[in-house]
This record gives sequence, C-alpha cells and structure tokens, in this order.
Amino acid sequence: MKKLIISALLLIGIFQMNARAQQKFERESRLNPDEVTAGALQFIESVKMDTRWKWYFEENLVGNSVEAKTKHNGKWYSVEFDTSGKIQDVEVEKDFSEIDEKTGGKIIKELDSMFSSHKIDKIQIQFTAESTVLLEILNNKADQADSKIQFEIVVKGKKTGRPKLYELTFDDKGNLLDSAEIIFRNTDNLEF
Repeated sequence: MKKLIISALLLIGIFQMNARAQQKFERESRLNPDEVTAGALQFIESVKMDTRWKWYFEENLVGNSVEAKTKHNGKWYSVEFDTSGKIQDVEVEKDFSEIDEKTGGKIIKELDSMFSSHKIDKIQIQFTAESTVLLEILNNKADQADSKIQFEIVVKGKKTGRPKLYELTFDDKGNLLDSAEIIFRNTDNLEF
C-alpha cells in the first residue's frame, strides 16, 4: 500500500511538472540601477549604444532574472542576466521579413500545422554565447554566427475554441524546439 501511494505521488508530480512546462508565465517589475548587481551594470556600461537602458526584475515559472532593455536604431534589445549578474542571452526584435526565406518558410509550415489560424505578434532573435561574444554582437564587432541562435516567436493562435497566446522557440534552421501557452496573472484576487 505504501509503494502504491508513493508511486501515485510521483506520477502526480511528474504530470504537474509536464503541465507547467507547457505554460509560460512572466511578470516584470521595474528596477532602479542601484538595485542591479555590479556585473550586470558593468556589462551594459560596456555596450556602445547611445541609448538609455531600463532595468526589470522578471519572475517566471522556472526562476527569476534581471533584464536590461532599450530601443536603438528602431529595434528593441533585451539583455538577460541571472540574479547574480551572469549574462544569459541577448534578444533583438526582428521583422519576419528579416528571417532567411527557407527558415521562415519552415516556421510558417510549422505554425500552419499547429493552429487552424494564427498571427505572429512578436519575433526576437536570441543569441547565447560567452559574455565577450555577446558584447561584441551588441557592439556590432562580431559575427552573429559565433553564437547559438534561436527565434522566440509570440503567436496568437487558434487550435480549438478561442485564440490564445503562445511562445514558440525555433532553432536557426526553423525547427520547433519548444511551445508554451502564455498564461496571465489571475487578477480576480485583491492584493494589498
């Protein structure tokens, strides 16, 4: 009987983890620069963009992070750090037309197979590499191919019923890596 209860609890835990992995929740709140770790501040100060960066604390289902965001030459940039100040990735907003035609075609084919109807709301190219390479990418001194490249795409898609928002991650060849429904904070409860 004890083994049955333990097995049932393990299965419930596995199903809950799997269900959570299929959902995405993020909540951002503004930070003052004096609330940001020295390592993150130093990295952003090394970026040679004549722009003002805004800082955010991001809470999500898998952990917390700190982000610096700015708009430069008509593009939105986001630099994400862990809470200790170690850089995780750089994201740059893109237009779908800027994606290689073959890769873009593969992405559209995947979206068509997942949804009965869909509309792309936002596309970001995500660069992951060593901090020195990411700094050079931001300063336009490195080839983007020196990093791991992925596309994060927010889609308003309809499977059944009403359309929902999804975040899809594709590799640089257009292969789907991850899909998660974006969930929103329940605001029915009063917070004090």
